[in-house]
Amino acid sequence: MKLIVKKRKVPLAVRKLRALACRLPPNHPKVPLIMNDLKKREAGYKGECSIDFPLSFLEPKSHFIFHDLRLQDQSRFFQLDTLLISKKYGLIIEVKNIAGSIYFDPHFNQLIRTKEGKETAFPDPIIQVSRQESQLTNWFLKNGFPSLPILSLIVISNPQTIIRTALKTMNSTIKLSIVMHFPIKLIKWIIP
Repeated sequence: MKLIVKKRKVPLAVRKLRALACRLPPNHPKVPLIMNDLKKREAGYKGECSIDFPLSFLEPKSHFIFHDLRLQDQSRFFQLDTLLISKKYGLIIEVKNIAGSIYFDPHFNQLIRTKEGKETAFPDPIIQVSRQESQLTNWFLKNGFPSLPILSLIVISNPQTIIRTALKTMNSTIKLSIVMHFPIKLIKWIIP
């Protein structure tokens, strides 16, 4: 039986930005914007690839892996970095390759990164995977698949990233149990 059903490919946006960067003259005014966007997208792709090695230890007969999956839920599409399917559950793995110190703000539902003294806000990946769980459940029902419990996991792929949160509410404590630092621990979480 095949473990990886849908392989990961270099994203089309990365390939397009690489081609564009090679074709523009170095002094073109858009080069810094293009290079910044390319750097972010390549970091994201590199983060997603970081889970491939730990996932290679899973038993091929009991797990199916779908990378970079795009599915339609009603009139909307949703994208999953990695979906792992076993006989007992489906696991959505969302990978974030963010450097610096990150803070999960449960009050405003955002992720705040501090790097080199500068703060940047990102959408809360906990909200993202919660929405993806619901969309995947609906997709399974709509397409006649058996009902499976859908779990989710957020992997922070940069081992030097510092993760913080305010654990003031019971809800945030429960939600943060789905955040994992560095992908090598992934298999221990999937197979206790």
